[in-house]
Amino acid sequence: MSDDTHHPHEPHIHIEKGHPTDAELAALIAVLGCVGGGSEPEQPPHTRWGLPVDKLRFAVTNHQRVTLQERLHMQR
Repeated sequence: MSDDTHHPHEPHIHIEKGHPTDAELAALIAVLGCVGGGSEPEQPPHTRWGLPVDKLRFAVTNHQRVTLQERLHMQR
């Protein structure tokens, strides 16, 4: 038997009893899809954007602004 043959998809859920509506089946599939878990989401790369020091309000010409912000942005 070759690997190129097409096999029909077999359902993973089989209704044993009752006659659920399409909405009920959709709700069941949505709930079961969430239960599976999965892998943990990847952590975004560390960025220097939005540091609390950037919220400090110094005058543009103030040397404290330049030295404090630049020093904290160069850390790590």
